[in-house]
Amino acid sequence: MQPGRQMKKRTKIIASVLLAIIVAAIVIAFGCPQVAATRNSYFDTSNGQLKVQCVSFGRIYRESVEETEYSKLLKKFGFEELPADWKPANSAELGIRRLFETQHVHHQFAKLPTDATTFAAWLQLQERASEQEKREQLNKFRTLVREGTPEQIHEYVKGLQQNASTK
Repeated sequence: MQPGRQMKKRTKIIASVLLAIIVAAIVIAFGCPQVAATRNSYFDTSNGQLKVQCVSFGRIYRESVEETEYSKLLKKFGFEELPADWKPANSAELGIRRLFETQHVHHQFAKLPTDATTFAAWLQLQERASEQEKREQLNKFRTLVREGTPEQIHEYVKGLQQNASTK
């Protein structure tokens, strides 16, 4: 064989292998989000809903908005739905990526979904309270969630639990 032909053949082989590697990487990156994905949750401080987004390489491949016990109470008592105000609650790494990065990140509003669920359970257990009193308690808590800090909300819910346990 001539040296020029060997060089062309070698160049074609190298180009083919590189192309195959690039195509495989693209297929894995976009076809298999479990390789490197992040699940982010957000809490809507206006309406009490929970949004979960799964993101892989900057692309949202799954998103859901779920009703919580707190959001169901707001609807039951006839509170108007306000524009959503999503606050980051937590993030979790999925797939291989969790081996290289922090697996769970709790953001400033991480306790808020749990506090809202606890409040909803507490309110439903108030058998002696009238519907008007429950509505006033719900309105007070809703205002606190929308305008207060996560620490204030958590302290309020802890106080409700302590008061309920002493009765």
